[in-house]
Amino acid sequence: MKKLTKIIATIGPSCDSLEKIEQLIKAGVDIFRFNFKHNTIDWHRERIERVNQVAKKLGMAIGILIDLQGPSLRVNLPYDKIEVRKGKLYPFGEQIFNEKIDGIASTEPNLEQYLSEGQIILIADGFYRFEVVKKEDKVFLKALQDGVIENRKNLNVPGVDLPFSSLIDRDFEGLKLASLTEIDFVALSFVRSKEDILILRKEMEKYQLKAKVISKIETKRALDNLDEIIEYSDGIMVARGDLGVEISLEEVPYWQKEIINRCLTKGRLVITATQMLESMIKNPMPTRAEISDVANAVYDGTDCLMLSAETATGLYSKPAVSFMAKTALSTEKYFDNKFIFKFKKEDDITYSLSMAAISIASTLKSIKDKFIGFLVLTETGKTAVYLSRFHPLYPIFAVTPSKKTADYLTGYFGVYPYVYPLEKKGEVSIVSIHKIVEYLKEKVGLKTGWLVVLHGDYFGKEGGVSTVRVVRVS
Repeated sequence: MKKLTKIIATIGPSCDSLEKIEQLIKAGVDIFRFNFKHNTIDWHRERIERVNQVAKKLGMAIGILIDLQGPSLRVNLPYDKIEVRKGKLYPFGEQIFNEKIDGIASTEPNLEQYLSEGQIILIADGFYRFEVVKKEDKVFLKALQDGVIENRKNLNVPGVDLPFSSLIDRDFEGLKLASLTEIDFVALSFVRSKEDILILRKEMEKYQLKAKVISKIETKRALDNLDEIIEYSDGIMVARGDLGVEISLEEVPYWQKEIINRCLTKGRLVITATQMLESMIKNPMPTRAEISDVANAVYDGTDCLMLSAETATGLYSKPAVSFMAKTALSTEKYFDNKFIFKFKKEDDITYSLSMAAISIASTLKSIKDKFIGFLVLTETGKTAVYLSRFHPLYPIFAVTPSKKTADYLTGYFGVYPYVYPLEKKGEVSIVSIHKIVEYLKEKVGLKTGWLVVLHGDYFGKEGGVSTVRVVRVS
């Protein structure tokens, strides 16, 4: 049986060759993340082409997620890294480049004017702490511990709502690239309210970019506006790194569960991210605590688990994916049906038919012959998404003539999308269903048992799911 929880791997120098990309897909990756905080636009374009090339070779739907920088702050250093000593003052701001001195700057050149005396600055997910010291017209950072600060590490100013734009120049370059390539998800960093999402959607319309918007929850303000952010987003990322800096670390587990729960209730896709297998950046085996962390996210009902540096720059990219996939599969064996009645949308016919399919599946499970899963014939993917929101414990085979639909369905729990080419749009009959079943038998090795099938009157026509039927695979 395949795992139902999806895996997102961040592309980087450790895994960006055609060979490595193929290895990660075979190990369990469903979506590749492109982090626009790093590398050039051309670098990302080339790697997106590589992922699509490998996906085509394997005959698989693989999603592409671009992660925009947004108002995220990063360290800007004159060198690759600097050594800091506890108690020492370091000049802060652009003057370090003009004066060619050791110091720290930010990717936001106007940050200094929003800092007050005694303000705490956190760098690298809070591993390094500094206190703001002002002398005359200059700003300094007083190191609160020894360490080595690397360039481009994240920088946080906890408790300060900085009035920066939700999109920066580099993000517009990313959106332009996305409009020219096959992009399925656009993630926006440091979303603060629905206004940030509306700004992104307006810009996406300019580029005629049709991708799912993923809002990253990383700040206290985002938690304050969580319900409206979920409402206006296609999906949510629990970005635990920066969130664990903005709020106390011990609060993060509660908010992870709360965010996932609210997404399940609203029917939104949800991703759990950051430091899931952090030790595997340098070690061939994860810790037991990391495996428990992965398993708990699966128990919570997350759609996707995300790897960042573990695959992008880590020494053990493929083993990290393999451990995550094995953990998800093992955890799913112990699921109950606690998620089925969370999602509510009773005024929708697709919802009602999806609920009927779940009920029929429950009955079939008690029959002696094996229940295999669900088969959805879909143009837009809506029915497959609705079924996925109930988190059934069996795969949802989503067959579509649209590659775009297949690729975005890679992010949803339990959905395994396949592109089935149509010579022409036609009426769905038991004959056409059995042809698709034969196609799946060859493609994924379906075994003897029962499928619950959902479809409309015509395959390849948008909307109009009207039928739930049971088909035996022999």
